[in-house]
Amino acid sequence: MKAKHFSSVIFTLLIVGSLPLSHAERWLQVSCGVTGGPSDEIDDPGNNVPEGQLSIPVGATKGVMTRWQTPGYAIPPGSCQLTQDPSIAEGRAWLEPYALNGTRVCAVPTAMFQAGLECSTCYEVTYTGEKATNPGRAGKAIVQVINHGDIRGFDCQPEVFQEITGNSVGGIFPIYFKRVECKFTPPTVVVLTGNNAFYTKVLVAGGHTGVRAVSMTLGGKRFNLTRVSGATWGTKLEGKSGATSFALTYRDGTVETVSGCFDGKWPVATSSQCS
Repeated sequence: MKAKHFSSVIFTLLIVGSLPLSHAERWLQVSCGVTGGPSDEIDDPGNNVPEGQLSIPVGATKGVMTRWQTPGYAIPPGSCQLTQDPSIAEGRAWLEPYALNGTRVCAVPTAMFQAGLECSTCYEVTYTGEKATNPGRAGKAIVQVINHGDIRGFDCQPEVFQEITGNSVGGIFPIYFKRVECKFTPPTVVVLTGNNAFYTKVLVAGGHTGVRAVSMTLGGKRFNLTRVSGATWGTKLEGKSGATSFALTYRDGTVETVSGCFDGKWPVATSSQCS
């Protein structure tokens, strides 16, 4: 009864405009335990799309989706570090299909993020038309993960949130999600700690999904990198120079090799790229 009373209070505040919608979304999730649509006792006549207008995709998992930020803002850097200035100073091909095409990008919960394995992973997100906290209509889109946070589900950019739900304001929407391959972009390694022959930190971007392992061959010796955070990887080196290549192992086990890097020179400047 307590959760029901609190939910009623929040919906009243939303209607009169006394509570910012994004705050209400978090409050409902944390304080009231609302992680999907409202209970059947809450009537939402604005959401008149019959449940099941879009079928539930085979193999999909049920979750919730909220709206990240407000319209008109640039895409934030995000914990994957795929959009920071040093990462994109010499190119940003990996952002073209999703981050720069309808801003189809989302954050996921910390537990789902797996310390960065989810970075660059794509999901088909479907809203079937079930009851939600706000009006909407059924829809779906493929989104890419570029961030994470203390959230209960997918927290997506306003443009793709509206594309999926038909709602331009926000709310908590029950959704179904399944992992899919991203549109392929050239696997790319970006040096983030430049001009250092004894340590390197690199961003690994592109490909078709998230990366689970990275190795670097420098001057004939192989170094296994460890994940620093997000989509960045690092390792100590030995002052070596010479030909440089990288082997990228994706979460599905496929391997891509990025070779012939930096004209055979090492170390190189920050933001130098090889693809």
